[in-house]
Amino acid sequence: MKEVRSINQNFGKMLKYLRSKQGLSLRQIREMTGISESYVNRLENHGRLCPSYPVIEKLASALSVEPADLLEVGSNKTNGSVIPLEQLLFSCEFTIDGVKTVSPKVIEQLLNLIDVINDVAWEKDTLIADIYEIKEVVDELKQVLTI
Repeated sequence: MKEVRSINQNFGKMLKYLRSKQGLSLRQIREMTGISESYVNRLENHGRLCPSYPVIEKLASALSVEPADLLEVGSNKTNGSVIPLEQLLFSCEFTIDGVKTVSPKVIEQLLNLIDVINDVAWEKDTLIADIYEIKEVVDELKQVLTI
């Protein structure tokens, strides 16, 4: 029996995120890669099982990422465990906007921002204070990003 190739849904979500971040339309991706708009749309919305490696290479080039990055995100090979975000962030090197590798201090600030967002009440009577608290943490994050 023939094995069916598949990718997880994160592949399409990452494609769509990268395309949107660069302000590229499906038509522009088609013009850059020769891959039809409908095919890319189906990939983004998990209506397609798995693109071939040449398609991944073309998409990666158009989106200014390495093919390995797309393959890793799309991989269905996991050990079945879910790890805490802190562990994921501290165990992997990554960049923000491809500029430079993120330092442990930036990771701490990112996690702090997530905690603050998670902890604020976000109710009518606390909304202004909540927004201010989030703004303060964002300012701290921006400071460590510029170091």
